[in-house]
Amino acid sequence: MGSRRGISPVIATIILSAVVLTIGSAVWSYAQGASTVIATGYVNDTLTIMKEVTERFTVEHVSNDTSGTPLYVWVYNYGDVDITVDVYATISGTTYSTNTNNPLEIEAGGFAKATITISAVSGDEVAIKVHSRRQNNAYYTYYMP
Repeated sequence: MGSRRGISPVIATIILSAVVLTIGSAVWSYAQGASTVIATGYVNDTLTIMKEVTERFTVEHVSNDTSGTPLYVWVYNYGDVDITVDVYATISGTTYSTNTNNPLEIEAGGFAKATITISAVSGDEVAIKVHSRRQNNAYYTYYMP
C-alpha cells in the first residue's frame, strides 16, 4: 500500500504541469499574434506617413484662352511618389474645381494639365489651390489678362 500513496503526488504534479504548460502556451500564442498585428500596423502607418512627407508638387504654369472661360493649370510632381490631386480656382469668393470624381493622377517626375471652367473678366485675381489626396497643398495666384 505504501507504493500507491507515492503515485498520487506524481500524477497530480504531471496534471498540474500539463495545465500550466497549456495555459502558458495559449498566452504566449495570443501575445505573439497581437504583437505581430501591432508591428504590421506600425510599419504600414510609417510607410504611409513617409509617402505623405516625401510628396512634392507645384503649380508650374497657368494660362487661359482668349475667351477667358477655361483656365489651364499645369501641375508638376517633383517628388518621389505618385500623387492624386484636385485643382480649385477661387475668384471673388466663388470656387470652381476639377471633377473630384476624376482627379489628376501624376506619376513621380511628371506633369498634368487641369482644365477648369471659370467665369472671370480681365484683371480678376484667381487663387489656385492644388490639393492632394494625402492632404498636402500647393498655392498659386493668377491675374486674368
